[in-house]
Amino acid sequence: MFRRYKVHFSQPAPARSRGRQERDVNVEILKEFLSGNGLVGELDRVLPSSAFGILEVSCTPLLAERLSDMPEVEVVLEA
Repeated sequence: MFRRYKVHFSQPAPARSRGRQERDVNVEILKEFLSGNGLVGELDRVLPSSAFGILEVSCTPLLAERLSDMPEVEVVLEA
């Protein structure tokens, strides 16, 4: 049911990232999108990743398709 995906984000807006880790900002953006679209149950977990601008997530294929609708996301790849 859940699969691993790599979500490539564009650079976060400077106002959002003031003194915060890039990963934390991207996770916050992802969670806001999920709650705003009723997709919270589609995300299993956010996996640790050391790559800049990339989040590894475990989620359903439905959510992976919807993530590409986010303006902050450049591409979603199956891991």
